[in-house]
Amino acid sequence: MTNQTPEENPTDGVSKKLKVFVITLTAVTFIALVALFTKLANKPDILTKKASTASLSNQSLSNEYIVVGTRLMNSGLKEQAINQFITVWEMQKIGNLERAKAAHTIGVLYAGLGNCQESLTWLFRAEAADSTLPLQATIDSCLSKVRSIHSGQ
Repeated sequence: MTNQTPEENPTDGVSKKLKVFVITLTAVTFIALVALFTKLANKPDILTKKASTASLSNQSLSNEYIVVGTRLMNSGLKEQAINQFITVWEMQKIGNLERAKAAHTIGVLYAGLGNCQESLTWLFRAEAADSTLPLQATIDSCLSKVRSIHSGQ
């Protein structure tokens, strides 16, 4: 076995076929990784588009509830209108002006139904969300009714 001929031992170290195979495999792997990272880099854009689309559809749905609630309120169906405006209030983000307006409307509707305790809860929520809303007269009226009920007991 020690008598090996020079043809059996390669002089370059690695055959050309193996070099070509390794270089080709490396290139294919590199291209695949570039494609993967490109796809991952573009994925947040898709999520952002979905979020903005959801926000727009949420706003249009909220507007629909406002329109229905307003029509119910104008038709004298205050309890059904309250349900619509509560849905609007739940859909809006904290700090949103529409959320404060919905709470104000709910408070006024409850006051119109004579439920001043529930009215005050919603009016205080509206006041906390937006202190520029004209709430003080309704709040004072309800507070005096609640105090007269409690002092009479």
